[in-house]
Amino acid sequence: MEGLTTNEADKKLRSEGRNIISYDEEFSVVGLFLSQFPTLINGILFAAAIFSFFIHNIIDGIFILIVLIANGLFSFIQEYKAEKALKALKDLAQASCRVIRDKKLQEIPIDNVVVDDLIFLEDGDRIPADGVIVGVTHVDIDESLLTGESVPINKTHDDELFRGTFVARGKVHMRVTKIGNATRFGKIAKSLADIHYEATPLQRQITQTTKVLSLAAAFLAVMLIPIGLTHNESLLPLLLITISIAVAAIPESLPGIVTVSLAIGAFKMAKKKAIIRKMSAIETLGAMQVVLLDKTGTLTQNSMRVKEVYMPDNKKQSFFLKACLLGNTASIDYEEHKQVIVGDKTDGALLLWAKQHTLDIDSIMQSGKVIDEFTFDPVSKTITTLWHERGKNYVFVRGAPEEVIERSTLSKEEKDTAIKNFKDYAQLGFRVIAFGYRIEPNHDGKSRKSLENHLEFLGLAGLFDPPRDEAKRAVEQAKKAGLKLVMVTGDNELTAVSIAKAVGLVGDNAKVVTGKELQELSTAKLETLVPEVSIFARTRPEDKLRLTQIYKKLGYLVGVTGDGVNDALALKQADVGVAMGEKGTDVAKEASDMILTNDNFATLIHAIAEGRIVYENLKRALTYLLSGNLSELLLIGIATTLGAPTPLLPTDILWMNLVTDVFPALSLAADSGHDGILQKHPRSTSEPLINRQRWFLIGLIGVGLATGAFILYAFLLGVMPLRRARTITFGLFIFSHMMLSFFVRGKQALTPNKFLFLSVALTLLAQIAISTIPFFQNIFQLGW
Repeated sequence: MEGLTTNEADKKLRSEGRNIISYDEEFSVVGLFLSQFPTLINGILFAAAIFSFFIHNIIDGIFILIVLIANGLFSFIQEYKAEKALKALKDLAQASCRVIRDKKLQEIPIDNVVVDDLIFLEDGDRIPADGVIVGVTHVDIDESLLTGESVPINKTHDDELFRGTFVARGKVHMRVTKIGNATRFGKIAKSLADIHYEATPLQRQITQTTKVLSLAAAFLAVMLIPIGLTHNESLLPLLLITISIAVAAIPESLPGIVTVSLAIGAFKMAKKKAIIRKMSAIETLGAMQVVLLDKTGTLTQNSMRVKEVYMPDNKKQSFFLKACLLGNTASIDYEEHKQVIVGDKTDGALLLWAKQHTLDIDSIMQSGKVIDEFTFDPVSKTITTLWHERGKNYVFVRGAPEEVIERSTLSKEEKDTAIKNFKDYAQLGFRVIAFGYRIEPNHDGKSRKSLENHLEFLGLAGLFDPPRDEAKRAVEQAKKAGLKLVMVTGDNELTAVSIAKAVGLVGDNAKVVTGKELQELSTAKLETLVPEVSIFARTRPEDKLRLTQIYKKLGYLVGVTGDGVNDALALKQADVGVAMGEKGTDVAKEASDMILTNDNFATLIHAIAEGRIVYENLKRALTYLLSGNLSELLLIGIATTLGAPTPLLPTDILWMNLVTDVFPALSLAADSGHDGILQKHPRSTSEPLINRQRWFLIGLIGVGLATGAFILYAFLLGVMPLRRARTITFGLFIFSHMMLSFFVRGKQALTPNKFLFLSVALTLLAQIAISTIPFFQNIFQLGW
């Protein structure tokens, strides 16, 4: 089949536009900025400014308005940074499809699909545009997105396919007829976003905590008024300082800090090839306890090559070659004079081997025609093609050796020899594919199962996919991090054990359970068995789902990796579903919480580390914010209760809120973490972000800072004028907050965090400026 040339496609792209469904831009810079002002905090600040003007305190009124605008600006910066990070994630997660251009199969972004493109689709692929099926084939299409009908619809030559639906079973070539808004999906949907973010449980928890703390802070601030009046203080100044301390004590920046931290964490993961589709996955990653992972491509390089071939009858090599080529979905491309496999890597390895053993693959494929074909069956683990050549119909089968050998016409002795070769290959870590064929005069009405019986055995191919270089270290890191790793693979148990040993997943006495054994085990028996097992081999997709459910029932937080259509249920059931970006189907990706764009297990470990870092950073940022706000409230409260002159004036309080609550907290939330993050076991899932011990620490810090500041202030009042005592106390209180930002980092206190160092330096310089420059001294009523 021939598609367009690159030149033809480029002309169409320029004249017809891109294959996108246009939607109203949700993100507006101006709208985002203006949305920062209608908040409770800003309402209080605006009321305070009006009140200041009313009592002719013009300088305070102007400064409060400046603080109001600055708070809105800082909130805008936080959200803008988060929006930009999330937008970048959407760009990284652009979908692609396979298209025939210049007579070869290429992978391109779906945005670049044009009318008359010839698209190749197989199991799990999302259809990128409207079109019609080309060639005689049978394919099942899931159209539930458009029709609501959950049962896939069988389609064949010239039938229509629609954008947004996906291939449930089979493979097909489709000629594109409509793109973008002209598609049926485009007419229904006015908006389309590849990644949709909702508030995570952590964000909802923090928002609720913020509301409770805000009410508590406001109540305590208001209580200062009757206390002050008992000490004969004037009502109007008391009202102004109460409003200021309420604004300072209310932790209004907490939700924003959490949002920015999650967004930055997601973007850092994306740069390391792990794209977060659901923000809640970030907070779950760090607590993950069990990972059910695939073997091929995840622990291995996914660069299959045929290493050994066993062929009992060399005279049948031509049939062996056809068995490799028929039903083969891969193609060979060239990039910088290097061969690159496009499509399934197993098929690619067989294609390369066939190319090395025949001069002209095209002549073989043109010597006959495909009558019908059956794609990979996860139960029988076979691929079957009906082929017509020179008046005869042939059935070619390739797949699991156990199945093909069992269904062959070999004698018992010959079967034993074939099985011995198969096991020898498997123990070397090879993926072993068996091949068979038969002549079938009358195939009409026969079932697939009957067609795959009484096969002439052609031989075996041993394919080797070497372990990734970084897999062994990643497995070691995962174990130190307290993760239980469980390999769940469709490969033979001998192959699985060989690779698992190579990467350090298991030792010499590894316990292996096969899919057949798994099906015979009761749920109760399996629950007692799974903690001891690290390898499940020859499994079916439904086995992975069952194992996920068992581990979750036992109380584990479970991550699952997957790539196929049938993995979607397990990916959805998992606490964190991880899809493969290279070999994963569109259905698997859409069911997942995270996509590994390089299919690498080491990338998942990096993402888990980043998830833990985000969680630790949030705890530190919250400790800093809450203890600092508490100390400000307590300092004013102690002074008011004891009848001392207030150590901080309204402008001082608002200034402190401005310079201590924003950039240092953001710097802590975006910290880079430390090397020991994977040395700890996963945190308990029942533990809240701010537990009792952390609340105690927050209270201890808040009380300690406030008490120390008041003792200093009381001493200074006895030896110097009030204005100077306030200036020194104010400056040292700011300094103590800056030092607190390093204290909450713990062992990381002096490790590089350029943003934090810069924030602290600029804050201290600004404090020196307002304490020494006359213009600012007048505003803040400071002096020496």
